Amino acid sequence: MKPMSVLIIDDEPLARRRLSRLVAALPDAEPVGEAGDVQDAYRAIEALSPDIVLLDIQMPGLNGIEGVKVLKRHFQTAKFLIVSGTSGLDAISAEARKDIAGFLPKSADAREIEEAIACCLSGGTHFATDGNGGCLDGLNGLNGAPQAAHYAPSQLTPRQLEVLGQLNLGRSNKVIAYHLGLSENTVRVHVAAILGHLGVVSRVEAILEAQRRGLVQAQR
Repeated sequence: MKPMSVLIIDDEPLARRRLSRLVAALPDAEPVGEAGDVQDAYRAIEALSPDIVLLDIQMPGLNGIEGVKVLKRHFQTAKFLIVSGTSGLDAISAEARKDIAGFLPKSADAREIEEAIACCLSGGTHFATDGNGGCLDGLNGLNGAPQAAHYAPSQLTPRQLEVLGQLNLGRSNKVIAYHLGLSENTVRVHVAAILGHLGVVSRVEAILEAQRRGLVQAQR
């Protein structure tokens, strides 16, 4: 039986190593790669085809919620588990939960990680709170809308989010075009759409507004 391949994306090296060790100790699972942010993951590890992606919710560049939309373009068969050490499940809106297979606190132990991975691969959802989770069929694990949703998905397309991530790095249209394999004119079209979505008129304002909304964070 082919081992379950797990990709870990977290900007904290210690957290990545801890998750990698826990995954490596699980039966029929193996870590296949690590990345510090969403852009590193799809750029450096695009040749991989992970079954599960463990993705931190709060990282430099795109946050985990927006990151899932981008990563789905590159890892089309993967299931996505959001992990967080600072935000609880109530920080993720019901709409955003439809794009992910589950949630785990970073304090989760090997048993809970194993259960969550098995649940997601079987087509269920695993939304744990304070160490209490369970495998539920489909989206029945939403338990209604959360009380305080801080991470709601935007209406930007995955490609627009990739361009936004590049804007957040301070890159010009020409450099963005090079990194994403697009024409400069296509980049200009995406930038215009981003400005319109955010209701701003300049690139600087777009970055600041995107950071204010929590779509991206300043690079550390």
